[in-house]
Amino acid sequence: MSAYTESIKGLNSAVLVFEDGLNKIMTSKYNPMYYHGALPQFYLWVLYLSGLLLFAYYMPTIDNAYDSKNLVNAYTSVEYITKNLPFGAIFRGMHRYAGDAMVITILIHAVRVWFTDRYRQYRWVQWLSGIALLGLVLFIGQTGYYLVWDERSLLLTRMTVSAFDALGPLGPGLKTWFLNGDTITNLTLSNFLFIHIGLSFFLLFGLWVHYVRMTRPIITPPPAINYILVAILLAVVFAIPIVSGPMANINSQPTSFDIDWWFLWPYAMMSALPLTGYWIAMALITIAVCILPAPIALLTRTGPVEAAEVVLTKCVGCSLCANDCPFQAIEMVPAPAGSRFKLLATVKPYRCSGCGVCVGACAFDAIDLPNLLDSDVNAQIKAMVEAK
Repeated sequence: MSAYTESIKGLNSAVLVFEDGLNKIMTSKYNPMYYHGALPQFYLWVLYLSGLLLFAYYMPTIDNAYDSKNLVNAYTSVEYITKNLPFGAIFRGMHRYAGDAMVITILIHAVRVWFTDRYRQYRWVQWLSGIALLGLVLFIGQTGYYLVWDERSLLLTRMTVSAFDALGPLGPGLKTWFLNGDTITNLTLSNFLFIHIGLSFFLLFGLWVHYVRMTRPIITPPPAINYILVAILLAVVFAIPIVSGPMANINSQPTSFDIDWWFLWPYAMMSALPLTGYWIAMALITIAVCILPAPIALLTRTGPVEAAEVVLTKCVGCSLCANDCPFQAIEMVPAPAGSRFKLLATVKPYRCSGCGVCVGACAFDAIDLPNLLDSDVNAQIKAMVEAK
């Protein structure tokens, strides 16, 4: 147990040392690790803007006239965007690689939160909502590959249907929902497009849940970092242009495809495992990631967090502590009759992390941490400021 605790502390220290090194190179204002939660959201805006252009020219049909010279369907509309539309290939590439970059930055965000031990207790809402958001991003990205309607799209669609068939009584309903019918038709592509766009905007609601207990979430990096991120994205777009495979033919059965490991790794698992084993593996992965904080909290527990306490005789209802609390753990409530002030602070213990920010914010010595006087906290803050 102690060895595990020490290893977590060691990883935490390593992350902080790495961040300190970046501070010396880029200064703390432009250190990307201080915006690790905002980086995925920046790429989300890139995805929205580039997706709007693609949507304007996309035709969600499969058109059964496979040999027609004037064929207009999902595949040919994507090819038109890529080869004929001015800057179309750039926007398509940005849409594709921004999706990959979003997954990468989400993982960086999760690792940073993990190594700095900021995923437990009062942060459980952020952890679980973050896992749900990652799963949603992965599924949305997968539906984007269906929309191209090349041979890879057809194979991915059929593999998904086969996976649903392995779910027993649930399978037929999921299959019908996924295909928008019993077989692949024009309605299937319309359904894929609806899922892709609809769930993309549902991410905004998920982000609201993710931020709901954070007083001042950082939702966008500084402009200089945004410019660098766009430049990197464009460099990748020009270095590795996006191309489609051969057009899908529902009368044939593709057998292999190029894999994007950021989004399509579940299909690699599906091809390597029996379908029942695949669903078991996916369920175990999901459960393990969701409940990860619980066993780790037990292994590294040093005692329950003691919530801050308000000294009611000193509180003047100024709201400084409530405004500064990062976790919305302090609420201003009406003062009892006879009080000189209109409001008094009250602490929600289940949200309090014992961080001491409220103690530093209070100018009237009206809030304390148990067994740690406000004067001690202020002295520690002053010492850290002077050390910088």
